[in-house]
Amino acid sequence: MTASSFGGLNAWGVYLFAAAVLVLLFTPQLAAVSRESREAADWRYLDGIRAVVDSLHPGVSVILSYGLAGISDSVRLSGQSVSCFDGNGTLSMPVAWRLPNVSLAAGAHYRLSLAQGVVEVERSV
Repeated sequence: MTASSFGGLNAWGVYLFAAAVLVLLFTPQLAAVSRESREAADWRYLDGIRAVVDSLHPGVSVILSYGLAGISDSVRLSGQSVSCFDGNGTLSMPVAWRLPNVSLAAGAHYRLSLAQGVVEVERSV
């Protein structure tokens, strides 16, 4: 083996070792950024759903859909709060109207209406 090919192999070895060390160093930070990004998206979903529920008036119905099927976290309506469940815990926001105990599927469409101070939720096609 010539000296130049041995030096080239050493350079590649050092390069790969340095790349592996950088990946190991930045993995916790990247995981934290990913977790924070997902939580921020969940808060936006909750705030949007809260705004829709709070804006309901008797005789008005709206179609609600959130997130992407299979990707977004599940949302639950219950009592006077809307909650989002993910692997890290539960996020909740209060709403103005009473809600039925319903889980919403991401990407599905729901018709929301208000009757006697209670929100009615039915899955829409």
